[in-house]
Amino acid sequence: MSPERPGISPADDPYEFDWPDDAKEERAALREAEAKKTHVNPAPLLLSAAVIGTGTVLMFVLPVSILAGSLTFFIAMTAPIVLGGLVVALLPAVLLQRASAGWRRGLPEVAFLALGFTIGMAWTWVVMTYFNAPQPDVVRTSVFMGTAVAAAFFAARGWAENFRHMPRYVYTAAGVIGLLVVASIINYILFAIG
Repeated sequence: MSPERPGISPADDPYEFDWPDDAKEERAALREAEAKKTHVNPAPLLLSAAVIGTGTVLMFVLPVSILAGSLTFFIAMTAPIVLGGLVVALLPAVLLQRASAGWRRGLPEVAFLALGFTIGMAWTWVVMTYFNAPQPDVVRTSVFMGTAVAAAFFAARGWAENFRHMPRYVYTAAGVIGLLVVASIINYILFAIG
Protein backbone atom coordinates (compact mmCIF):
# COMPACT_ATOMS: atom_id res chain seq x y z
CA MET A 1 0.00 0.00 0.00
CA SER A 2 1.10 3.50 -0.71
CA PRO A 3 1.29 6.01 2.14
CA GLU A 4 -0.06 8.72 -0.19
CA ARG A 5 -3.00 6.54 -1.26
CA PRO A 6 -4.10 4.26 1.56
CA GLY A 7 -6.18 1.25 0.57
CA ILE A 8 -4.63 0.91 -2.91
CA SER A 9 -2.91 -2.39 -3.62
CA PRO A 10 -0.88 -3.50 -6.64
CA ALA A 11 -3.92 -5.40 -7.91
CA ASP A 12 -5.83 -2.10 -8.07
CA ASP A 13 -3.05 -0.10 -9.77
CA PRO A 14 -0.03 -2.13 -10.95
CA TYR A 15 1.78 1.02 -12.17
CA GLU A 16 1.65 2.65 -8.77
CA PHE A 17 4.52 0.61 -7.37
CA ASP A 18 8.04 0.05 -8.62
CA TRP A 19 8.23 -3.74 -8.61
CA PRO A 20 11.60 -5.49 -8.93
CA ASP A 21 12.44 -6.57 -12.48
CA ASP A 22 14.28 -9.89 -12.39
CA ALA A 23 14.96 -9.95 -16.17
CA LYS A 24 16.17 -6.34 -16.43
CA GLU A 25 19.88 -7.21 -16.25
CA GLU A 26 19.46 -10.11 -18.68
CA ARG A 27 17.76 -7.84 -21.25
CA ALA A 28 20.50 -5.23 -20.83
CA ALA A 29 23.17 -7.89 -21.45
CA LEU A 30 21.33 -9.07 -24.58
CA ARG A 31 21.10 -5.49 -25.89
CA GLU A 32 24.81 -4.97 -25.25
CA ALA A 33 25.73 -8.22 -27.03
CA GLU A 34 23.56 -7.24 -30.00
CA ALA A 35 25.18 -3.80 -30.14
CA LYS A 36 28.66 -5.38 -30.16
CA LYS A 37 27.64 -7.59 -33.09
CA THR A 38 26.45 -4.67 -35.17
CA HIS A 39 29.27 -2.28 -34.19
CA VAL A 40 31.65 -1.53 -37.05
CA ASN A 41 34.93 0.35 -36.84
CA PRO A 42 34.51 3.04 -39.51
CA ALA A 43 37.16 3.65 -42.14
CA PRO A 44 39.17 6.89 -41.90
CA LEU A 45 37.19 9.87 -43.15
CA LEU A 46 39.98 11.13 -45.42
CA LEU A 47 40.30 7.70 -47.05
CA SER A 48 36.56 7.56 -47.59
CA ALA A 49 36.54 11.05 -49.13
CA ALA A 50 39.58 10.27 -51.31
CA VAL A 51 37.99 7.06 -52.59
CA ILE A 52 34.74 8.84 -53.44
CA GLY A 53 36.54 11.78 -55.05
CA THR A 54 39.01 9.86 -57.19
CA GLY A 55 36.40 7.22 -58.00
CA THR A 56 34.00 9.90 -59.24
CA VAL A 57 36.60 11.44 -61.55
CA LEU A 58 37.53 7.99 -62.86
CA MET A 59 33.85 7.28 -63.53
CA PHE A 60 33.77 10.43 -65.67
CA VAL A 61 36.78 9.26 -67.69
CA LEU A 62 35.69 5.62 -68.11
CA PRO A 63 32.73 6.22 -70.47
CA VAL A 64 34.83 8.56 -72.62
CA SER A 65 37.51 5.86 -72.88
CA ILE A 66 34.94 3.21 -73.78
CA LEU A 67 33.35 5.44 -76.44
CA ALA A 68 36.81 6.21 -77.83
CA GLY A 69 37.49 2.45 -77.92
CA SER A 70 40.63 2.76 -75.82
CA LEU A 71 40.66 1.29 -72.33
CA THR A 72 44.42 1.81 -72.29
CA PHE A 73 43.65 5.54 -72.22
CA PHE A 74 41.62 4.97 -69.05
CA ILE A 75 44.48 2.98 -67.50
CA ALA A 76 46.97 5.66 -68.55
CA MET A 77 44.86 8.44 -67.02
CA THR A 78 44.35 6.69 -63.68
CA ALA A 79 47.73 7.51 -62.10
CA PRO A 80 47.70 11.23 -62.99
CA ILE A 81 44.09 11.57 -61.81
CA VAL A 82 44.59 9.78 -58.50
CA LEU A 83 48.03 11.14 -57.67
CA GLY A 84 47.13 14.63 -58.88
CA GLY A 85 43.93 14.52 -56.88
CA LEU A 86 45.69 13.46 -53.70
CA VAL A 87 48.49 16.00 -54.11
CA VAL A 88 46.59 18.99 -55.51
CA ALA A 89 43.00 18.62 -54.33
CA LEU A 90 43.01 16.90 -50.94
CA LEU A 91 44.56 19.69 -48.84
CA PRO A 92 42.34 22.50 -50.23
CA ALA A 93 39.28 20.27 -49.71
CA VAL A 94 40.22 19.59 -46.08
CA LEU A 95 40.85 23.30 -45.45
CA LEU A 96 37.55 24.28 -47.07
CA GLN A 97 35.72 21.65 -45.02
CA ARG A 98 37.06 23.19 -41.82
CA ALA A 99 36.51 26.78 -42.94
CA SER A 100 32.92 26.14 -44.04
CA ALA A 101 31.83 24.24 -40.92
CA GLY A 102 29.82 27.18 -39.57
CA TRP A 103 28.40 28.44 -42.86
CA ARG A 104 24.71 28.45 -43.71
CA ARG A 105 23.31 25.35 -45.33
CA GLY A 106 24.00 25.17 -49.06
CA LEU A 107 26.96 27.56 -49.10
CA PRO A 108 29.61 24.90 -48.38
CA GLU A 109 28.26 22.80 -51.26
CA VAL A 110 28.51 25.75 -53.67
CA ALA A 111 32.03 26.49 -52.41
CA PHE A 112 33.04 22.85 -52.94
CA LEU A 113 31.64 22.88 -56.48
CA ALA A 114 33.51 26.11 -57.28
CA LEU A 115 36.78 24.91 -55.76
CA GLY A 116 36.55 21.53 -57.48
CA PHE A 117 35.83 23.09 -60.86
CA THR A 118 38.72 25.55 -60.47
CA ILE A 119 41.22 22.87 -59.45
CA GLY A 120 40.12 20.41 -62.16
CA MET A 121 40.17 23.00 -64.90
CA ALA A 122 43.46 24.62 -63.84
CA TRP A 123 45.27 21.30 -63.33
CA THR A 124 44.20 20.04 -66.77
CA TRP A 125 44.94 23.36 -68.46
CA VAL A 126 48.49 23.45 -67.06
CA VAL A 127 49.29 19.83 -67.95
CA MET A 128 47.85 20.00 -71.47
CA THR A 129 49.52 23.35 -72.19
CA TYR A 130 52.83 21.92 -70.98
CA PHE A 131 52.50 19.10 -73.54
CA ASN A 132 51.59 21.61 -76.32
CA ALA A 133 48.08 20.28 -76.96
CA PRO A 134 45.94 22.21 -79.47
CA GLN A 135 44.10 25.08 -77.78
CA PRO A 136 40.53 23.87 -78.62
CA ASP A 137 41.36 20.47 -77.07
CA VAL A 138 42.79 22.19 -74.00
CA VAL A 139 39.60 24.20 -73.49
CA ARG A 140 37.22 21.25 -74.00
CA THR A 141 39.21 18.87 -71.85
CA SER A 142 39.73 21.45 -69.10
CA VAL A 143 36.00 22.16 -68.85
CA PHE A 144 35.27 18.43 -68.81
CA MET A 145 37.81 17.73 -66.07
CA GLY A 146 36.68 20.81 -64.14
CA THR A 147 33.15 19.38 -64.16
CA ALA A 148 34.44 15.94 -63.11
CA VAL A 149 36.44 17.32 -60.18
CA ALA A 150 33.56 19.57 -59.10
CA ALA A 151 31.29 16.51 -59.02
CA ALA A 152 33.98 14.63 -57.10
CA PHE A 153 34.28 17.38 -54.48
CA PHE A 154 30.50 17.55 -54.12
CA ALA A 155 30.15 13.77 -53.79
CA ALA A 156 33.02 13.46 -51.31
CA ARG A 157 31.61 16.29 -49.19
CA GLY A 158 28.13 14.79 -49.12
CA TRP A 159 28.77 11.05 -48.83
CA ALA A 160 32.14 10.48 -47.15
CA GLU A 161 30.72 10.42 -43.61
CA ASN A 162 28.09 7.78 -44.44
CA PHE A 163 30.41 5.79 -46.71
CA ARG A 164 33.07 5.44 -44.01
CA HIS A 165 30.63 3.34 -41.95
CA MET A 166 30.88 0.66 -44.64
CA PRO A 167 34.60 -0.06 -44.26
CA ARG A 168 34.53 -3.20 -46.38
CA TYR A 169 33.39 -1.17 -49.39
CA VAL A 170 35.82 1.67 -48.66
CA TYR A 171 38.82 -0.66 -48.48
CA THR A 172 37.68 -2.67 -51.52
CA ALA A 173 37.25 0.48 -53.61
CA ALA A 174 40.60 1.81 -52.39
CA GLY A 175 42.23 -1.49 -53.37
CA VAL A 176 40.71 -1.39 -56.86
CA ILE A 177 41.85 2.21 -57.34
CA GLY A 178 45.31 1.26 -56.06
CA LEU A 179 45.54 -1.61 -58.56
CA LEU A 180 44.52 0.74 -61.36
CA VAL A 181 47.24 3.19 -60.31
CA VAL A 182 49.84 0.40 -60.30
CA ALA A 183 48.68 -0.70 -63.77
CA SER A 184 48.88 2.91 -64.94
CA ILE A 185 52.42 3.33 -63.63
CA ILE A 186 53.46 0.05 -65.29
CA ASN A 187 51.91 1.35 -68.51
CA TYR A 188 54.04 4.50 -68.32
CA ILE A 189 57.19 2.49 -67.57
CA LEU A 190 56.56 0.19 -70.54
CA PHE A 191 55.89 3.23 -72.75
CA ALA A 192 59.14 4.85 -71.61
CA ILE A 193 61.16 1.67 -72.19
CA GLY A 194 59.61 0.80 -75.56
